[in-house]
Amino acid sequence: MKLYTLVFAACALTIAFTACKSSKSATGETQQAKLDANKKLVTEFYQSLFGDKDSTAIDKYAADNIKEHNPALQDGKVWLKNSLRPFLENPNIEKTKVNIAHIAAEGDMVWLLVKDVAPNGEVFARVNIYRVENGKITEAWKVSEQVPAKSENTNTMF
Repeated sequence: MKLYTLVFAACALTIAFTACKSSKSATGETQQAKLDANKKLVTEFYQSLFGDKDSTAIDKYAADNIKEHNPALQDGKVWLKNSLRPFLENPNIEKTKVNIAHIAAEGDMVWLLVKDVAPNGEVFARVNIYRVENGKITEAWKVSEQVPAKSENTNTMF
């Protein structure tokens, strides 16, 4: 009887530890899948809107009440569509493949470091940060710096 109890207890502990390990692995895989999905959503949004000049990207990827942290922009999808209309409809600004130099994600946040060439030829390093909730971009931040002609070091900004 004692041997049976010990064997049963050992089996129960083995199953419990295996289940915990599998659960942690599945949770880690689930979290990674969510991070990958958020990065894909943000890169598709960025390419569609700023590279392909597709105004439908705003409806597809942004929440109605998107919150903007850029002081030059107002909150909301309607304002964003109206403010970007001159850029999106300008035939002198060609569609392009956006140059995302780096991308990172943690939790519901995605960061992009983009090398952006303005229509006048000036090059900018732009950091765009997005919060993704329920498959939509709900918050956006942007920090931008012009790439100088000369640098005090040999490093690139990208």
